[in-house]
Amino acid sequence: MKPGFFLLMMGIGLLFLGGVPAVLNFMDNQGFPYPLPITFFQAHWFVMVYGFFLLLIGNELLVALSNEWRGNSAPTWLILVFGVLVLLSNVLNELNNPLSYYLVIVALVILMNYSRIYLSPSRIGLKPTAYNYLLFYTLLITSIIVSFQAVFDLPWLGLAFPALTIFAIMSRDLGLVLGGRRINQDEMVLAYISLAIGILGYGMPLSPVFMVMGWGLSLHASGIPWSRGRPYPRIALTTAWIWLLVSALVQENYDAYIHSLALGFLFNTVFGVDSVLIDMLVGITGKRLTVRPSYLPLILLNLGLVMRVTFDLGLVSPILLLSAPLQGIGIISFYALMFKQVIPQVRKVDKSESLIIKGERTARS
Repeated sequence: MKPGFFLLMMGIGLLFLGGVPAVLNFMDNQGFPYPLPITFFQAHWFVMVYGFFLLLIGNELLVALSNEWRGNSAPTWLILVFGVLVLLSNVLNELNNPLSYYLVIVALVILMNYSRIYLSPSRIGLKPTAYNYLLFYTLLITSIIVSFQAVFDLPWLGLAFPALTIFAIMSRDLGLVLGGRRINQDEMVLAYISLAIGILGYGMPLSPVFMVMGWGLSLHASGIPWSRGRPYPRIALTTAWIWLLVSALVQENYDAYIHSLALGFLFNTVFGVDSVLIDMLVGITGKRLTVRPSYLPLILLNLGLVMRVTFDLGLVSPILLLSAPLQGIGIISFYALMFKQVIPQVRKVDKSESLIIKGERTARS
C-alpha cells in the first residue's frame, strides 16, 4: 500500500468519525423526538480541521504536488511519521489531553520543512510563484494559531488553515480547473490577506468587511462564474463562493457562520477542484485515472446546508431535521462515488500490467 493511500484512507476515516456524531448532535439540538448517542465522540471541530483537512492538505504537499514539482513523492518514512502524528493528535484530543495540539504543531513543522522545496525552482525549471509562498505562509500562520488554541478555547480560528490553503491553491490551480483561465495572482494575494484578517478577527466589527473584501477580490481575480471550461467545477466553485459571502453576512449566528464557511465554502471547493483530487489519486496509485463527477453530492450537501442555516436564523419545522443527515450523506456519497469509479480502473490497469509481466516471463523461458 502506497503511503499516500494510507493518508487518504485515514483522512476519510476521520471524516466519518468526526462527521457522524456531529450529525446526531445537531439533530438533538433541533429537538429530535428520540434519544440519540450524542456523547460517544466529542472532538468534532478538531478532527475535521486537524484530522481530515490536515491529512488532505498534507497529502497534497507530500504526494501530489511533490510528484509534480520534484518528480517524486516525499520519502515514505516522512509521510508515515506525518500520518501517525496526526492520528495520535486526534486520539489525544478525544481524551482531552493538551498534548494533542503540540503533536499538530510537529506535523505542521514537518510540512513546513518539506515545503521548502517549493520555494526553489522545480525539476523542469519553473520558478516559485505566489502559490508556493502562500502555501508556506499558511502553514506558518496555522502553527501560530494552534499554539494559541493549546491555551485558549478558540475553535473557529482553525478554519483559517483550510480556508487560506484553498486561497493559496486557487492562485494557481483554479486556472487549470477553469479551462486555462489566467488568475491575477497579485489580487489573490490581497484576497488571501483580507480573508486571513476576517477569519482571525471573528467577532470584531470589521471582520465581515474584510471577509467581503477577500470574497470580492478572489472572485474578480478568478472570474469563476463567467469562466469557460466544464460546467460542474464552475457550478461547485460558484456555490462555494456564494457560501463564503454568506459566512461573512451571518457572523451574528455562530453555527451559521462556522458551517457556511466549513461546509459551504470548503467542501464545495473540494468537490469542485477535482483536478487536484485526480492528481492526488495519480500520486497514490501511480495510474492515470478518470473521475466523472456526480451532481448528487453537491445537491445533497447544499440542500442540507440551506436548511441548517434556515434553522439557525430562526425558522423551526420538522422537515429541517433532515438538514444534518443530508449534509453528511452528501459528503460521504462524494467519496463513495469517487472510489466506485477509481477502484475498477486501478484493478484493470493492475491486471493488464500483470498479464504483460507474465507474458514477458513466458517469452524469456
